[in-house]
Amino acid sequence: MDQRDSAGPKLEFESALTHFVERAEEMVNSQARMRDLIRINNELTSNLDLTNVLRRIVEIGKELLNARYAAMGVIGDERRLEQFIHVGMEPEVYEQIDHLPEGKGLLGALIDDPQPVRLETIASDARSSGFPAFHPPMESFLGVPIRVREEVYGNLYLTDSLNGAFSSDDEELAEALAATAGIAIENARLFDDSSYRARWSSALAQITSRLLTDDEGDHLQVIVDEVRGLADADLVSVALVSEGGGEIVVDHASGVGAEELVGRSFSLADSFAGDALSDGEPRLVDEQKRFESHGFTDEALLGNSMVIPFGPSDNRVGILAVTRTSGRLPFSGRDLDLGVSFASHIRLALDRAESQRARRRVALLEDRGRIARDLHDHVIQRLFATGLSMQGTAAIVSDEAAGQIAAQIDELDAAIAQIRQSIFAMRRDPESTSVSLRARILEIVDRVSGQMANKPRVTFSGPVDLMASGTLTDDIAAVVTEALANVVRHAHATKAEIAVIAASGQVSIEVTDNGVGPGDSPRLSGLDNLRARAENQGGTFAIHQASGGGTRLAWSVPT
Repeated sequence: MDQRDSAGPKLEFESALTHFVERAEEMVNSQARMRDLIRINNELTSNLDLTNVLRRIVEIGKELLNARYAAMGVIGDERRLEQFIHVGMEPEVYEQIDHLPEGKGLLGALIDDPQPVRLETIASDARSSGFPAFHPPMESFLGVPIRVREEVYGNLYLTDSLNGAFSSDDEELAEALAATAGIAIENARLFDDSSYRARWSSALAQITSRLLTDDEGDHLQVIVDEVRGLADADLVSVALVSEGGGEIVVDHASGVGAEELVGRSFSLADSFAGDALSDGEPRLVDEQKRFESHGFTDEALLGNSMVIPFGPSDNRVGILAVTRTSGRLPFSGRDLDLGVSFASHIRLALDRAESQRARRRVALLEDRGRIARDLHDHVIQRLFATGLSMQGTAAIVSDEAAGQIAAQIDELDAAIAQIRQSIFAMRRDPESTSVSLRARILEIVDRVSGQMANKPRVTFSGPVDLMASGTLTDDIAAVVTEALANVVRHAHATKAEIAVIAASGQVSIEVTDNGVGPGDSPRLSGLDNLRARAENQGGTFAIHQASGGGTRLAWSVPT
């Protein structure tokens, strides 16, 4: 037999055997990958923590498809990458890169057209936009979309196959992994949503019970603190519309910069808060917006935020602002819906707080009324009786003794007048808005008293409230305000006395202090307005050196 004839069948047999071995290896590899896929399917679908699920999908993709790098881009609003989860890159390299991908170039093409993409070299594709500085080089690429029901949730990206290039089998396996990932993500999202709503519902029930049963405590602060924890926010604030309606004032806050924020006011004009209050609709605010131009500072709205109006439907009284710092995940519609449920309780908390203040005010007034009655019915009557007795004694003693007794009687009269003034002050509601002259002067004195070592003493003589009305009341209030301001700023006084006298068709104001005195050239720059007020009313105004030192201001007008 010819040697060539015997070699022919042998080569054919070896070729067939090699083919069968390669096919067997492919089947073994396919079965191994199938077992891996089943194992991965069980692992992913049994994990209900969304954050862990997303991370494991990326790690498994890198392992299963033998890639050097793997990542997942989660698509958010406006078809931008909301999250970018990656494995394989060294931490020091990642820190050097200016920014993570934003969904442009080749990654953006997958977002715009969610179909698998497999490339031997990334640079060969016209859609590639290159890499930022310090980014490691990458050659082969495989990208597949991850769908949750009919929604494209994100994309799985694999680069630098350790086999040299990704094969068609790799692409099929990646698509199978993406399908499993979609199911796992859906399960985790449903579980997360259920748990999330359960936490909010439980907290809402506890707040409701507390509002209905607990009459003490700052319920609004409890709500603000609770919302910050539930929403995983960095700052939560409650701002109320000012009386004029043009501004909002931060009443309560919790979180980053809360202490500095409370008490600050912001204009409602052309602001997110103003828009929400005008139409009564809650809204999500993207961190890309310029909050400063809308009446907010960085402390008020730091990044992605929820702005929720609250109050009666015909009178929005304020907003609940829930904020995360810049760069964190934005809030979702689910967050907004649950935030609205808490905002509805803020109005109730404000009503309860006002009810608490009203009860405390009534209790205070009742206590003051009891003390005032005791002073009037007992102390003043005894002082009157003592004065009358002393007058009788003065009639039967020497002139010198009678003069001393008369001086003491004058002191008793002054004490009685001061006690009566104290009775009037105690019966006055400090939170009420009164237009009487007595009340206005006492309010002015209350404001200034904290700036002096001793509270100014006020005495009223005659029918002050009857004789002073209209513009005269405003003038007298201005006189007292300016006079006390000069006592505080210039006189360096420790004591001041104010006498308001209505008698003989005139109302007179005298303000005396124990300060440095007016000197040779009295400072009238701040008092010229008071002289003008007196002259406009046909009266007089003057400043003198007080008899015991200090300054005596005298202002008098006819009624």
